[in-house]
Amino acid sequence: PLAARYDSAGSNPVESWRALWREGFLGAAIPKAYGGLGLDMPTYVAVVRKLAGGCANTAMTVHMHSTVMRFIAALGTEAQKRKYFAAVADGGTLFGSWGSEPAVSLSRTFLMETTVRRHPDGWVVDGIKHFCTMALGAGYYLVWCALDGEPDMAKGLLQVLVPASTPGVETDGKWNTLGMRATFSPSVKLNRCLVGKDAALGTPGAATTVGVVEGFGLGYAAIYLGIAEAALEFAVDYAKKRIVRPDNVPVAHDPTVQRHVGELRARLDAALLVLAEAAAAWEAADMVQRGFLANKAKYLATEVGLDVTSKVIQVVG
Repeated sequence: PLAARYDSAGSNPVESWRALWREGFLGAAIPKAYGGLGLDMPTYVAVVRKLAGGCANTAMTVHMHSTVMRFIAALGTEAQKRKYFAAVADGGTLFGSWGSEPAVSLSRTFLMETTVRRHPDGWVVDGIKHFCTMALGAGYYLVWCALDGEPDMAKGLLQVLVPASTPGVETDGKWNTLGMRATFSPSVKLNRCLVGKDAALGTPGAATTVGVVEGFGLGYAAIYLGIAEAALEFAVDYAKKRIVRPDNVPVAHDPTVQRHVGELRARLDAALLVLAEAAAAWEAADMVQRGFLANKAKYLATEVGLDVTSKVIQVVG
């Protein structure tokens, strides 16, 4: 019921976030030493998948938030870890990640046009971001920037944690999509946003060297397959309960329906196995291996997820 209401309204699933915070799941990727659950990747992926089966919006926002937690754990100073992890554990604060831009494509993934420059009081961020998940719901946003004057992203890519209340953060409010409506991910303009000296995370160029960014894809795979699993379960339940005339038997007795369901289950199980293998190998894998593992799982999840959800519509008529 919550998922349907939030999706219809196109508003963030705040009640779901609060429930997850009370149970500790906003700290899924926070180390135990800082009050989090410190979940390993197989357990984390299973949690995200389960969430997606009930509400894809909740799963997506929690995954984005959790990936920011991994960046803080990998790149943050001790003071940053204490500050930001406590905001989550004690206050239920959400963190978003804003990387997409109008000119960013697959071939120029990290060539950011949003800039960050030093200021006597900290850092100043300028630019426009697209698909800004949780634009009105999170407390902080991890903004991917280019260090002003540095064209080489290996030396100039810098992540900056921008509080949502920062003057100059302006959303266009446009997010009227068919799916993922409750992630509320409009475009946002950052107009001379001044943040503190401790807002920069790590050193320039470090964000893509710690094996965290690859985890985005693994979580996406879990979300896609969680949605597909829920759709197939719905179809099976419907087929068992829906009685057709003149034979007065359930739709599930139809051999064509049985074949569809069997084929979809087989494809789904194969994709789930690849996801499970990727998650199990994650901890020991280097950065290149993690990229391969995540991309393989995400590719299969995308193909299978679309196939399952499309054919489920045929099954239920």
